[in-house]
Amino acid sequence: MTKQEAKQRIQKLKEEINRYRYQYHVLDRSEISDSAHDSLKHELSQLEEQFPELITTDSPTQRVGGEVAPAFKKVQHDVRMLSLNDAFSFEEIEEWINRAGRQLGKPASYEFFAEVKADGLAVSLEYEDGMFVRGSTRGDGTIGEDVTENLKTIGAIPLAFEAHKVVSFEGGSVVRATEAVSVAQSGHCEIRGEVYMKKKDFDSLNRRQKKNSQKIFANPRNVAAGSIRQLDPKIAASRNLSFIAWDIVTSVGQATHAEAHAIARSLGFPVARMNTYCDSIEKLKAYYRSIDTKRESLDFNIDGIVLIFNDIKTFKKLGAIGKAPRGAVAWKFSAEQATTNVQDIVVQVGRTGALTPVAILDPVLVAGSTVSRATLHNEDEISRLDIRIGDTVIIQKAGDVIPDVVEVLERLRTGSEKKFTMPKKCPVCGYETKRAAGEVAHYCTNKECPARHRENLYHFVSKKAFNIDGLGPKILDQLLDAGLIRDSADIFSLKQEQLQELERFDVKSAQNVAAAIDAAREIDLGRFIYSLGIRHVGEETAQALALHFGSLDAIVHSNEEALEKISDVGGVVTKSIVAYFKEEQNQRIIEKMIKNGVSIKTIKLISKKLAGKTFVLTGTLDSITRDQAKQKIRLLGGDVSSSVSKETDYVVAGEAAGSKLDKAEKLGITIIDEEEFLRIIR
Repeated sequence: MTKQEAKQRIQKLKEEINRYRYQYHVLDRSEISDSAHDSLKHELSQLEEQFPELITTDSPTQRVGGEVAPAFKKVQHDVRMLSLNDAFSFEEIEEWINRAGRQLGKPASYEFFAEVKADGLAVSLEYEDGMFVRGSTRGDGTIGEDVTENLKTIGAIPLAFEAHKVVSFEGGSVVRATEAVSVAQSGHCEIRGEVYMKKKDFDSLNRRQKKNSQKIFANPRNVAAGSIRQLDPKIAASRNLSFIAWDIVTSVGQATHAEAHAIARSLGFPVARMNTYCDSIEKLKAYYRSIDTKRESLDFNIDGIVLIFNDIKTFKKLGAIGKAPRGAVAWKFSAEQATTNVQDIVVQVGRTGALTPVAILDPVLVAGSTVSRATLHNEDEISRLDIRIGDTVIIQKAGDVIPDVVEVLERLRTGSEKKFTMPKKCPVCGYETKRAAGEVAHYCTNKECPARHRENLYHFVSKKAFNIDGLGPKILDQLLDAGLIRDSADIFSLKQEQLQELERFDVKSAQNVAAAIDAAREIDLGRFIYSLGIRHVGEETAQALALHFGSLDAIVHSNEEALEKISDVGGVVTKSIVAYFKEEQNQRIIEKMIKNGVSIKTIKLISKKLAGKTFVLTGTLDSITRDQAKQKIRLLGGDVSSSVSKETDYVVAGEAAGSKLDKAEKLGITIIDEEEFLRIIR
């Protein structure tokens, strides 16, 4: 990127970040997620680091927070309330430590205090002779807002210092902490921390809001911030807010940050119990991983951990740069959203011939992995987003699927962006593409398109189909290119000797793949139907067909009338099924598979005990696999769904259950554990 391009990009980023900052800090609302906002700020920070001559005093990286709301009294902070720079990878943490070492003129000592970063509103609490006299928000870091009366409504904040047994964290001194408590109780003392809302209180509040036909809140952080910045303290009092302390900025004798936490707790303030002292890089990494694993089970939201040089003299010596102290950093967890730029839009051809536009992105870290592609689904989605090559976009990743583009940030456009249109010719085989009436996708009209053929093979060996371990896309491509297979049936005629001739194969790997092919020859009817890749026939429809007809022969010779008797199988699906089995080529491949040793197990209902009941599985089950559980439900006449809705009857929650469990609780769905589930299906 040239200096001129960087200058234009920086200006666009500054304008947009300042707009979101005003919404977030002053209006207590936001058009984009915190993680997407953080991603924009991170890009700006990196550009300014690359081109330091372009840093200006009005840059968001050079200031702390939003403007003071005019309805509140202004409060001058004796010690600036700084915010923290963000890091998104361990490499950035190492660079932060190395920078600190250069600033100190010697390698930095690996002695840190690590604490959870609560997602709430930072506030300052001032005490005189042990009595709470004033509370204020961060504001712009120098001047905040007086919100004393609202903070008084929070039970976690003591109105007067209390005498508690002095406790200390590892890396601090109980003796100094004991002396510091006495000093803090006389004269001026300032505590800083976070006002937040527990998850259960947030859910309870939204239930009340819904019952009273009032606004449903987006997240606990917005509720906490909005409540503290209400003129009527009764509103804050009704919200059941919480507080944790994370620093004492007044010098009361503390020598380490660990001691500051111990003193705060001894004075009656809650602190996060999982905070800890770390004296090595390995401990920092372990703490980060531990908290990341536990964060869903915590009773409040966190978005990362804070690392701070434990020795206060070292911390002060490092000073601050712009808005942030050099001696502390926020190590953020992998965001599920981030911003990036669209380099290009290309088209992929799937196993059914459907053309899927895909955005090629500047690589960005999302949900723990680096992402460089995002699906745009179809022409209608491109039109809805109005996405163009060169746009800055918000992308979102959930689970292991390819990310989606959530939003285009149109205000960051420069005018050089290019519109995209779906191709009239298949990009692989050159045949004409068509969009059928009533459908959103364009299709390649060539049934022999090489791309369709390859994608169909990838689908055929996938986990929910034949599940042939070791036969991934790269190996299948090798087999096709070497002429060892022409269709899916040929897979079952492969010999170990043929596999050994392939590049990167040895005797052992060839044995393993050959054994996996042999093990896959026997397959139940539902998985077999799914493996064929019939258009509009997913896993659940394939299982429904298997249970309804019981045998492959019955499905092959069924007609539309018979197929439409199956629940949730409509006209488009029935036409697709009938058309598939009428094609002579498909019939030949199925016959060839059976000739090559594929054995299809017939299936029938054990009973209709679970007829009309829909189950959703989440988490890990100990005594039964998820596939076995699904099969058992279906054999008893029940349905399995991948998502929780009002139509769900049971959610089976195993170990480490995820977001489906939370949704089930919100909808009032019956939740059962593994033991209860096994009792039901016996």
